[in-house]
Amino acid sequence: MSFVDFWTDKNNPSLPKSEYLYNLRHIIVLVLTALLCVSLTLIFRKRSKRAKDILFYVFGGIFLFFEITSRVVNLIIEESYTWQSVLKIILPMHICSVMVWVFIIAIFTKKQFLLNFSCIGGILATIAFLLYPAVGLNKVYMSFTCLYSTISHMLGFVCCILIMTLGYAKFEFKKIWQPLVCFAVMFCWGAILNFLIFPGSDYMYMVNDPLELGLPFPYQILYAGILLLYTTAFYLVYWLVQKVKNKKLEKASK
Repeated sequence: MSFVDFWTDKNNPSLPKSEYLYNLRHIIVLVLTALLCVSLTLIFRKRSKRAKDILFYVFGGIFLFFEITSRVVNLIIEESYTWQSVLKIILPMHICSVMVWVFIIAIFTKKQFLLNFSCIGGILATIAFLLYPAVGLNKVYMSFTCLYSTISHMLGFVCCILIMTLGYAKFEFKKIWQPLVCFAVMFCWGAILNFLIFPGSDYMYMVNDPLELGLPFPYQILYAGILLLYTTAFYLVYWLVQKVKNKKLEKASK
């Protein structure tokens, strides 16, 4: 693979599923992701707030580097410049891409509701890649595009776990409406993309059922219900953990 091929992803054949799905490269990604989650949690859990903030700033810087560099590269190699082609390069349109920008904004603004939402939405987006890396590990060579996809999803998942294990997430039931509103805004953005900016498209799987369930009612209703239960699970677990911690503190104070 030449230098140009590395940046453009040209002359990089696709692999069949049997050669990349849960094969050596995929297993290495899974192991590295797990090791980063455990090791960084153990290293930073007793460090100062400043040290933890710096760690997340590093994550945010890596995300920014890949997001900006990928767009610059794609603009350079684009052969037909139209407003649609340029917008498709610049705008975050897929769930994973939107969540990366949520991570970036949450890290640098430290807004609690965005940290919570980045954790909830980020796990949903990154776990799908880790279990089925159809974009990133599906090529013969690890080009820039493949590295960008693989590293951003790996670190995105690690960042989600660290937000919880390092105490940045606060899933209080009285504020459960916040991530739900964030999901609603994200899918409103998807609707704008699908029906106004790029009519006929299906970003965020809003138009066509990706699992082809053949339900007697709109599949979006089922997905919305699952999303509600999924979000609630974070708040329920957090409530239980806080309850156990409070009981331990009460016993220790007696």
